[in-house]
Amino acid sequence: MNFSNASFTTNASAPVDSTATSAAVPGVIITVAVLGIVGNLLVLSVTARRQTFPSAARLFVASMAWSDLIHGLTLPSMVAPAEAGEWVYSDRAAKATAAIGVSCLQLSAFALAGLTLDRHYALRNDGVGISRKKARIFLISAWVGIYAWYISCTVYGVPVYYDTGMAVTAYDIKAHMWFTIVVFGAVCTPLVITMYCVVRILVALCTQHEPPAAQVIVISVNGPGGPPQNLNPQQQPQNNPQQQPQNNPQQQPQNPNSDRSYAKVVLVLTLVQVILQLPSICAFIASQMGYDLPTFLFWSYWLALCNIFLDVFVYSVFHKSFRRVVKEIATSVASYLYDKCCPKNRVDNDDQQNIQMSSL
Repeated sequence: MNFSNASFTTNASAPVDSTATSAAVPGVIITVAVLGIVGNLLVLSVTARRQTFPSAARLFVASMAWSDLIHGLTLPSMVAPAEAGEWVYSDRAAKATAAIGVSCLQLSAFALAGLTLDRHYALRNDGVGISRKKARIFLISAWVGIYAWYISCTVYGVPVYYDTGMAVTAYDIKAHMWFTIVVFGAVCTPLVITMYCVVRILVALCTQHEPPAAQVIVISVNGPGGPPQNLNPQQQPQNNPQQQPQNNPQQQPQNPNSDRSYAKVVLVLTLVQVILQLPSICAFIASQMGYDLPTFLFWSYWLALCNIFLDVFVYSVFHKSFRRVVKEIATSVASYLYDKCCPKNRVDNDDQQNIQMSSL
C-alpha cells in the first residue's frame, strides 16, 4: 500500500480557531467514546447471553453494535489533535482513522436499514422476516465491500484532511467526481430504504388487527323435532366455529404482539437516529456552500455521533426482555465488585453471627 503524503492535508475546510482548542471539545470526544464503547459492549453481551431479538434482527443489531464499537475505539485518538488544533499523528494514522470512521458510519446505516426491512417483512408476513441466511450474506457483503472501497480509495489518492471544525479526519469529497457520486449513493441508499420501511411500519402499527368474527351457523329443523341422528350434524358445525376462536386468541397474539413490539423498538431507534443527523446534514450543506459555522458544525456533528451509543438506551427503555437482561448483568457485576472490594466486611459479619449463635 502506498500511503503517500500528497493525499493528506492538515485542514481543508477552516482555519484553526478557538472552537477546536476549547476545553469542551476534548471532554465531548472522551464522553462520546466512553459511552460508545461501554454501550455497545453491553449490547453485544446482552444479545449473546439471551435471544432478546428475532434471529435475523439479532444479526443486524450485532452488526450495528460492532461497527459503533470500532468507531468508538478510534475516537480517543482525536483528543490530542483537538487540543493542539492540528493533526499531531502520522499521515498513515489520519488515513486509517478516516477510512474506519466513514466505513463504520455507513455500516451502521446499512444495518439499521436491514433491521427496519426485517421488521417490515415480519409485519407483512405474519412474523416471518428476512431469513438468517440472507441477513448474513447482506452483512458480510456490506462489511467487505465498504471497507474494501474506502481502503482502495485511500491507497489510490483520495485526499484525507483533518477538519478542525469537526475535530475529525475526513475525505475531501470534492477531489474526484467518481468518489463523490459513489459516496452520495452509498449514503442515500440505506436512508431511502430506512425511510420507506419506517412509513410502512407506521402504517402497519396504526392499523388495527382484529381477529375475524366467528361465523354462526343456524340450522332450522322442520317439524316438531328431529331424530337424534339429525341433531349430531347440527351440533358439530356449531361447536367447530366455537373451538377455533377459543384456540386462536391463545396462539395468534403471541407472535403478532411480539412482532409489533419489536417493530416499535426499531421504529423509535430509527426516528432517534435520523432526527439527530438532521442538524449535521444542514451544517454540512452550509459548509459546502461556503458558510463558515465552526461552532455549529462541531456540535451538530458530535450530536449525530451520539447515535453510536443511543441504541442501548432505546433498547433498555422500550424493550422489556433487553431491560431484564441488563438488570441481571448489572446485579451480577455489582455483586462481584462487592465481593472483591469488601471481603473483610462480609467475613466480619459472618463471624459476628457465628459468635452470637455460639453464645446462645
